[in-house]
Amino acid sequence: MNTISENKLELEHIIDELGYSSLRVSIFNRPTENRDEWQTRIEYDSETNEYKVYSLADRASLMGKVKSYSDYEDAVDDFLKKLKLTVEYNKLRVRQNKNPEYQSPLWDE
Repeated sequence: MNTISENKLELEHIIDELGYSSLRVSIFNRPTENRDEWQTRIEYDSETNEYKVYSLADRASLMGKVKSYSDYEDAVDDFLKKLKLTVEYNKLRVRQNKNPEYQSPLWDE
């Protein structure tokens, strides 16, 4: 079983391979650390032994629900799905001549 720091490195590598490095993400930081608008987050709660996946909206407010997972792979799948949806949603906004949530070269592809 990997440690949280090993999982973080692995997930950062996957994000780079997918070309998502310009997306706003937070990987295994504390819930109050490094919060940013339109950010997708994955955290580990050592008290409950659960992974938490959620997104932030403008002013770093919670968007939707916080999903909890006991299985690391399930949490990663949801996290990566949220990143893919972020790209698709912002590409659609750009095609519709609307402002994206934030600037990223991924919206222009």
